[in-house]
Amino acid sequence: MITYLNKTYLIIAVTAFIFISCSEQSSINSIEEESKEGTVLSFTEGELPDQKNQEHTGGVEEAVYSEHLAQINQDLADRGVTEYELVMAETITMSVDGEFQSGQTIFANDRTLRLAAQWVPGDERRNADGNKLTHMVFSPFATANGSIDAEPHIDSSFDTWNNLMSNSGPEIEKVADTGENPSAILSIRGSAGNPFVADIVTLGFLPGPIFDAVLGPGASNSVLGVAFTFNWTDTNEVALKEVWYNDSFAWATDGRAGAVDIETVALHENGHALGMGHFGKLSITNSNGKLHVSPRAVMNASYLGPVRTPLGTDRASYNSIYGKWPKN
Repeated sequence: MITYLNKTYLIIAVTAFIFISCSEQSSINSIEEESKEGTVLSFTEGELPDQKNQEHTGGVEEAVYSEHLAQINQDLADRGVTEYELVMAETITMSVDGEFQSGQTIFANDRTLRLAAQWVPGDERRNADGNKLTHMVFSPFATANGSIDAEPHIDSSFDTWNNLMSNSGPEIEKVADTGENPSAILSIRGSAGNPFVADIVTLGFLPGPIFDAVLGPGASNSVLGVAFTFNWTDTNEVALKEVWYNDSFAWATDGRAGAVDIETVALHENGHALGMGHFGKLSITNSNGKLHVSPRAVMNASYLGPVRTPLGTDRASYNSIYGKWPKN
């Protein structure tokens, strides 16, 4: 049992999730700017000519198998949960002690890489409301750093994705917090969760040690957020999703230096919740410490500063997933 700021969490289980990684790229002007930390960022398009670069894509090709997540599946089986399973998790990360790190795809099963699962319109198994997708924010943990009301900014990120397409795509609708534990992963105050209160559950801002326990040592000081996707075991289609944010970091809502912008990270994590994976090539030129991003996108695997509007590749990816989704 882990206690933090008068919140008690008992880790009992995690279930399944999976994402599709889209590689479509759109043109982006080459920009160079000085980051808040002093690292030079170069937002470019295409292959990088410097062969001395240390590359980090953050995509499926850098996926790693995790015994921590595999153990969660075993815990689920021990509890008699067989209708869904944990497949993988995708994270967005922050630099640690000045060292650049890229978010990873973490697998719970190293024998099965099922990467095409998406939401199914009108899926009766998840009590779908027509062709809508629903989301809920768990109010008790919706406060960042003990004082910042993050819920409006999480809501705004969903509104951004919801308004991206006018003629197709799901209507993303917020539902009220019922007050019961909505987590498929954690018990809270001894209560097991009911994860089907919404399609996408934002559990909220959790203590860093929980990230270490579920994702592995070191996650507490590098992972800003993680989106878990749970799949039906019989059809490999998405059953539910759960999003966490790491309260060990300094968060802000105004883009100030030295803090992480809540809406930017929420837009990224909820992009995962809506089926998008990491894309964009991130690398560092060893000789000068220049970080290259090709292309810049909301769905880049690392936090590179505030971005509250989907860019070209983000839009193309969303359209490829939802271009034929029926409207209600």
